Amino acid sequence: MTFFTKGEGGAGELLKVAYPMILSTASTTVMQFINRLFLARYSPDALAACVPAGLLSFVFICFFFGVASYTNAFVSQYYGRGKSASVSVAVWQGVWLSLFSGLLLLLLTPAGYWIIEHSGHAASVVPLEKQYFLILNSGAIIYLSSAALSSFFTGRGKTKVPMAVNMAGNLVCILLSWLLIFGGGPVPAMGIKGAALAMVAGQALMLALYLVLIFSPYNRRRYRTARLVGVHKGLFLRLIKYGAPNGVGFFLDIASFGAFIFIIGAMDKVSLAASNIIASINMLAFMPVIGMGIAALTLVGKYIGMRKPDVAVRVTGNAVKIAALYALGLGLLFAAVPGLFVNIFGSGHSAEYAEILALSRPVMKVLAVFVFFDAIGMIFADALRGAGDTRFQMLGGSAAAWILFVPGIWYITHRAGGELIHAWAWAAFYMVLLAVFFGLRFRSGLWRRIDILKG
Repeated sequence: MTFFTKGEGGAGELLKVAYPMILSTASTTVMQFINRLFLARYSPDALAACVPAGLLSFVFICFFFGVASYTNAFVSQYYGRGKSASVSVAVWQGVWLSLFSGLLLLLLTPAGYWIIEHSGHAASVVPLEKQYFLILNSGAIIYLSSAALSSFFTGRGKTKVPMAVNMAGNLVCILLSWLLIFGGGPVPAMGIKGAALAMVAGQALMLALYLVLIFSPYNRRRYRTARLVGVHKGLFLRLIKYGAPNGVGFFLDIASFGAFIFIIGAMDKVSLAASNIIASINMLAFMPVIGMGIAALTLVGKYIGMRKPDVAVRVTGNAVKIAALYALGLGLLFAAVPGLFVNIFGSGHSAEYAEILALSRPVMKVLAVFVFFDAIGMIFADALRGAGDTRFQMLGGSAAAWILFVPGIWYITHRAGGELIHAWAWAAFYMVLLAVFFGLRFRSGLWRRIDILKG
């Protein structure tokens, strides 16, 4: 595969679809980063609580998100075959699934409380984790519905629309975060509760904007978006058939990283806060790569729908190379000037913050390796999803996470006497394995035999 090939599947087409999604996910990164930065200024306990509680909320959501967001693969393949009505039908199946999932998540709130209470985290952190988790989990129905609706645009390659919608929602979240965390005028300071409420408010704006756009006169006429709102049993079941393995794999992958954060949290509060800083900085790397992955998934699905699998291979090759170059450049910065990233989380004048920052800086070199291989593995994984090869990821990726990664972290921190840097080194090694694992699967070409539109 020649780098930056032109024409179908070339880097030009890939970047045209990808750059709005990269900017969109980058804006989400900035929003979450600033949200956590505000919490770091509010109190060390709020910073220590927000990452594990936010990650636990996402662990609860991610199975349903994995299923609902798989609507994008159906939309891209139907769009590739010119079936406009089926595009709308697929989107609404994702929305119906999201509404049901959000209600179910509300019932799971006590389970989240139980996990937090038995995490072994500091007594001052646990109540804050519960507050943050409750608000985010209650707003999951909004988040999931927005994800399903966004596939109407991303699946057709109209990625500038989600970019604009996400940026608007993230801007609202940033503005509200400062007001609700620290208070101002008649608004009381709410700390970590304010941070969570600001995030849900931003997501609610996104949902409203998607609904307005999808029900525009043009889309109602061209895609019959208003007439095809109902449940389509056959397509709904196919979404579950291919989306559920994607959801299970996504859930177990995110849950393994959640276990990683919680296991580290049981070491001590300083290690937890330092690890949360590293995880927050990691967002600078993986969120933009998610945008590239969405573009790869969309174009792979489109060209498979057009029955051009060789072009799908070309798309994936270019996406991997672009993502690797990005991650390499950022990783070099992490290794060369770690303080540039770490020091913004605290002035270092207090003894507590100085200890947290000092523990974080050496781990940045390990993070440089982590982000490089994470980027490569992520692109290959998204290309396989676009092709419908979700069961392999569910079985293989999940086995690697829970047989190798999580037990290894527990052994390093609880039996071998390892420190924070050793835990993150094991995580980086795990990313290397996943990159090789998904890369070999894609190159095998077994995904060419799958046709998600035929059931």
